[in-house]
Amino acid sequence: MAEAITKNVGQVWWNAANAPWLLHREPFRVAPHVYYVGNTWVGAYLLDGGDELALIDTTTFEDYYQVVEGVWEMGFDVRRIKKILLSHCHVDHVGGVNQQKRISGAETWLSAADAEFMNHPANRGTDGLFKNPEFPVDHLYDDSSFIPVGQLKVRTRLSPGHTPGTTSFFIEDKDEDGNTLIVAMHGGVGTNTMDDGYFEKNGLDKNLRRQFIDGCEAMKAIHVDISLPSHPAHGDLFQRISADPMDYKPLVDKGEWARFLEIRKQFALDLETK
Repeated sequence: MAEAITKNVGQVWWNAANAPWLLHREPFRVAPHVYYVGNTWVGAYLLDGGDELALIDTTTFEDYYQVVEGVWEMGFDVRRIKKILLSHCHVDHVGGVNQQKRISGAETWLSAADAEFMNHPANRGTDGLFKNPEFPVDHLYDDSSFIPVGQLKVRTRLSPGHTPGTTSFFIEDKDEDGNTLIVAMHGGVGTNTMDDGYFEKNGLDKNLRRQFIDGCEAMKAIHVDISLPSHPAHGDLFQRISADPMDYKPLVDKGEWARFLEIRKQFALDLETK
């Protein structure tokens, strides 16, 4: 599926910008207190901390109404979302930030590196296709501490490669029996921004690719119970879920995280040999 999406990326981008309803995806639960509210192209995740809600990524400006609908469909009030945790600064992940800020006054988190990279020409390349409004960054990630979202704890890890400041998330959740589950999402594994031509065109350091490769290898050692992708096709998310939108248990797989990272690492290694 990932290869099919890549081959048809031009059509997918056009649909996302001009007919986002064509990318509609019904929401579903991916962990005891985490829900998928993105579309068929790019992910967004709702975190239910009990007395507080948060979002990981917002999809695009054009699509954000569907994120709002997904939150409501899962039984939550979008006005209670007070934190927006951004994986990186690409428009398909940050386009809905200002809309959510207007709805609930939510504050945003982003890495320092991507807060600086946001206005780099390499990050504005889709401005003619998508609306890409600027937004304030209220907080910078501190990987040495966790971000509380009610009863959930979200830890971050700088994971450069896809962008200089891509950030991965590790969420401490508890199941119905009180057992702790670690839910992880790599902030960005697309290698379309890691080839030599892209680096040279945009004046970026080719070492970003090596940092991505080394980061994937290092993170394979982290215990993860549920592995989630920032784009569903990158981790075959839709192929791994239950027919029951509330049944997250098919996603509990302690080996999936390492397998996923190894596959994405190999894609980047292939670029080194071209």
